[in-house]
Amino acid sequence: MLYLNQLEYPDIKYPTNVKEPGCDLDVNGNIKEAGCGICSACMMVDRLCTESLSMEECIKMSIEAKANLDPGTEMKLFAPPLAERFNLDLVESDNYHDMIDGLRNGGCAIINVGGDYEGHHGLFTREGHFIVAISYRDGEFLILDPSWSEDKFQEEGRKGQVREEGFLIYAKPDVVDADAANRSPRYYIFTRKEDNAGK
Repeated sequence: MLYLNQLEYPDIKYPTNVKEPGCDLDVNGNIKEAGCGICSACMMVDRLCTESLSMEECIKMSIEAKANLDPGTEMKLFAPPLAERFNLDLVESDNYHDMIDGLRNGGCAIINVGGDYEGHHGLFTREGHFIVAISYRDGEFLILDPSWSEDKFQEEGRKGQVREEGFLIYAKPDVVDADAANRSPRYYIFTRKEDNAGK
């Protein structure tokens, strides 16, 4: 299973917020600062496909899709060409039950968590972030977080909300859904076309 941590890739360039030419993210942007969507896409492809997607190729695809005009990656623009390139079905949803159905059907989901909002302390991020759900079992999503660190979920406001086994994160649906409640679509659900045949 591929796990990519964006914090380990400050030297891989990824210009974002390019609608403001010359800004710091355009000139000095890299995977460490704004690559959660890129890492999530690569991990999703590795999980579902027989071929892999390198970070460099993924960056190129994002730029071609104009998904880097704002800070980070605009998954609304990037997910459709990503699904087409790897012959995957894509469902965009704000309902975590759709994500559970997709995962049970052998799929994988990129989750758009939004961070802090009134009455909510961001769990996976304080601002905006992408994470990957690779399975659902016993009432928990198994999540790969591209910005995981050993102390990330130990800070005040996060402690006790997830279960950790190294970089593997287990979280209940209501916890994940609350963290994505200020985003739409919340869930980009990818499944193999052959897994959907005859449904």
